[in-house]
Amino acid sequence: MFLAVTLLGAVLASPTIRLWFSSPESIEALAPEERKALYSQSTVPGFDLAGGYRLSASMDLSRFTERGRARAVEGLVENWRRRLNAFGISEPVITARENDTFEIVVPLSADTGLVSRIIRESGEITLHLFKDGAEVQALRQRIDDALRERALAAEAGAVTVSSAATAGAVGQESELPEEPASAGTGGPASAGPGEFSALLSSITVEEGIGDVAVREDNLDAVKAILADSTVQAGIRAFNLANPPAGAFAWASVPVERGGRLFHPLYFINQDVDLNVQPVASAVVSDASVTANRGVYAVRLFLQDEGRESLANLSSANTGNRVAIKMNGQVYVTLNIQGRIPDGRIEVPGGDSLEEARALAVILESESPPLDVALLDRAADAPSPLSEGAADSAAVAGAIGLGLLCALFVIRYRAAGLLFVTGMLHFLIMTGAVLRLWNIAGIAPYFTLAGAVGLAGAVLIFASVHLWIFEYLRAESGTESSVRQDVMASLVKIRPVLVWTHVMLLLVSVSLVVVGTDAIVNFGLVLFSGAAGSLLTCMCWTNMLLSSLVADWQIRKLSV
Repeated sequence: MFLAVTLLGAVLASPTIRLWFSSPESIEALAPEERKALYSQSTVPGFDLAGGYRLSASMDLSRFTERGRARAVEGLVENWRRRLNAFGISEPVITARENDTFEIVVPLSADTGLVSRIIRESGEITLHLFKDGAEVQALRQRIDDALRERALAAEAGAVTVSSAATAGAVGQESELPEEPASAGTGGPASAGPGEFSALLSSITVEEGIGDVAVREDNLDAVKAILADSTVQAGIRAFNLANPPAGAFAWASVPVERGGRLFHPLYFINQDVDLNVQPVASAVVSDASVTANRGVYAVRLFLQDEGRESLANLSSANTGNRVAIKMNGQVYVTLNIQGRIPDGRIEVPGGDSLEEARALAVILESESPPLDVALLDRAADAPSPLSEGAADSAAVAGAIGLGLLCALFVIRYRAAGLLFVTGMLHFLIMTGAVLRLWNIAGIAPYFTLAGAVGLAGAVLIFASVHLWIFEYLRAESGTESSVRQDVMASLVKIRPVLVWTHVMLLLVSVSLVVVGTDAIVNFGLVLFSGAAGSLLTCMCWTNMLLSSLVADWQIRKLSV
């Protein structure tokens, strides 16, 4: 009785049971951290059982021929599928629509923000050396002058631009000072010779000429002036006179100082100094070099050619700064301390492990940049089984298990009851092994393929017990030697049980390793079911049979 109560308590406390028997409203009412923990600890239903999120993506493929467009779409869909699988989302549905649009459906448990990033970002990483010197500073000054002229022209009747805010060095090599001496203190025209106005705050990096930072409320104005044809012509003229050509690039994230946000603006080589892709591997780890940008980091290991190029670049530019650019923005800047011979680059991965894993998945493969729009939650993808079909299937499965248990009880009576309790033990052990997959970082989604795997595992479990009981019945002798016969039979069948289950486990692992999507989910559940069956047969069934025949006659067991 105590054992039965313990097993029942384990079932009810299972995160998977909590998730599957909770209403959508109760799950939505959970705090984000609790909901995330529940999903991470559970075997979650796939979208074909419970629905999912629908994301839309678009891409301009007009420059392709019809044949080229078909190849591009096929490659794009395959790339997205590999990325999502690597991130732990199996069996996504990716459909190419007309007008160069795509529809991606993922399970409800997926982090749509990270999924959107995985779909949208290209993952192309390039290294660019900084362009510094008096000429660069003069170019910045001319841009600042143009900004001041534009601001003065629009100042009639407008509020005077606020004073320059805190600015300083951005990057790993320096910090923003609280009171920059080179920032303007009044309106747009208040800057003295060699100083910037409030629109373009100055940054001084150690002894050299550094970067500039643009306050949040001035960002649009600076972007507009940089896109102006006159300014663009001035930049082209500057590049012709000061090769190699340079270009302005924004930082990927703003910096907060004094309660205000500043967007660093860098001037770096326009051409790529080193293309990091393709990388040999991208590994998530604790941040060291980029610890100021997050707890986690992604270490990129370059292939042989890239490793040699990085060693040559770093050796020839020791003491200079380099910008790591991704998605058209500067992701991080580094000081080159010396030759980098091992081909390893560390980029910040963020404050969460999932964010770092998503970045690693992106960096291991390249994809064209896309504009992804996330639809409203009201547009969740309905279950392909239609509403109520999953519940009906669950009821049918429960009825089938009930009939199977009833047949065992009718056929073997007391021993049949042993099978019924063993079935509960088997399901709990299967769930426990699935939980181990979660702990190992492989999220099993219970999809239709997983349901087939579970049905196969139940069939295996029932077949094994049918064989055990029939074997005991055939080997049973006189009543005086019942205990000896049963114990001897259990010893004889043990190698067969072990090898049968081991072979099933090996087949299941092979499906997980070499398969994709539905095959992986089938293999995960089949492996868990085979492991649960082995544990139940070797522990539960063997223990109860051995205990019962010590006091009961085999006839009373009805074997």
